[in-house]
Amino acid sequence: MRSYQILPIGVKLKKLREKYKLNQDSLAGNDITRNLISQIEHGKANLTRHAAEIMLKNLQEICNRRNITIEEDIEYLIEDEASQANKILDQYIKELKDLIVYKDISFVDKLNEVEAFLVNWDIKDKKIVIFELAGDYFCSINNFYKSAIYYEKARSLINVDMVTDNVVSILRKLSMVYFYTAKYDYGAKCCEFALERFTSMDDKYKVIFLFNSSLCYIKLEEYDKALNKLIKLENIIKEIDKQKYYEVLLQKAACYEAVKNYEKSLNICNKILDSMDKKDNEQYIMILINLSQLYIKLSNFNKSREILNLVLENLVNINKEFKLLPNFHFEIAKVYRELNELESAEEHYLKALKYAKNYSYYFLIDDILLELIDIYILQNNIMKISDIKNEFFILSGKKDKINSKIMLKLIRVYLDKKDINSLEEIYEFSAKLM
Repeated sequence: MRSYQILPIGVKLKKLREKYKLNQDSLAGNDITRNLISQIEHGKANLTRHAAEIMLKNLQEICNRRNITIEEDIEYLIEDEASQANKILDQYIKELKDLIVYKDISFVDKLNEVEAFLVNWDIKDKKIVIFELAGDYFCSINNFYKSAIYYEKARSLINVDMVTDNVVSILRKLSMVYFYTAKYDYGAKCCEFALERFTSMDDKYKVIFLFNSSLCYIKLEEYDKALNKLIKLENIIKEIDKQKYYEVLLQKAACYEAVKNYEKSLNICNKILDSMDKKDNEQYIMILINLSQLYIKLSNFNKSREILNLVLENLVNINKEFKLLPNFHFEIAKVYRELNELESAEEHYLKALKYAKNYSYYFLIDDILLELIDIYILQNNIMKISDIKNEFFILSGKKDKINSKIMLKLIRVYLDKKDINSLEEIYEFSAKLM
């Protein structure tokens, strides 16, 4: 590990004399006093550029007679500690940027080194860059909780009243990680703040904040607010990005479905299906899943199964690295659950759980575990509920946070079963994190 050292000017001066084997009188010459050099070395006097030039001139004359090349210059000699710290932090930032692509422990090791250095140096602009890089790194490895911590650190140092790409970029990233950590109220407030404060921001950012806020409002079941954002977004993006436009329409359909306006939701889905490119397999599947769910609500179960079969036919062509794959399986499982095909529902919930773990989608994992508990209650399968309890413990440990809905549902199960041991286990575990 490379070590960076900051030297006070007096220490540098003393080391310079030691390196070239000079006493204070030799370095002082006839133009300054030995006492001045002594005071500078002991931190009792400042080194001026004029005095530094005299010392280097004297050093150069001595080294010329000795046939020695001087490596130091005037800037090295007069550079103060704050300037050195800035240069060191610039180098650290470069190293962090180089390491971030590897997504391994080397970035964390370097970050720890940088943070130890920052304890003594409160250089705000460098801290902002470093904390944003740390947030980017943890986001890239799907550690969204830690990512949010670093983005929040960066935001706390920024003047959020100034409209800069730096401010907007961090708010954009925060709105994303708040969604992934199920902090939907924080995400919505973050987006609202950006949209209200920075009315002149570039459309590329406005689109992101409108869309992210709509997703958060949907999760908060505030569908009127979500629709308001989506309608604004629709007008901006309609002619710019067809794929994003279809995503917006799909979220509108989800809102109308949630408020039981099934016909309106169905019309939107069919509109997308008629105009979209069916070769866009991911989006095509997304629309089909929505349609299948809608036909359930309209009690057209045969049509729902027909579309669901079409979903499964196309699902085999989806890349296993596709980040919405866990969501696909989760939504498919919900359709099977509505069709009362519990084994198929369980199969897809478990697939959703597997892929969601790969991406650390804790917000989705919570929902999956809740659904699986309901299925296992219906099946009276206490062994599988025990497996879910263990998953709950592991998940809570990783998040350092308890999902109260899962905890209460498990407590209800074990109360009904009069399983005191399991109840005590849940109590002891949860008490440590609450």
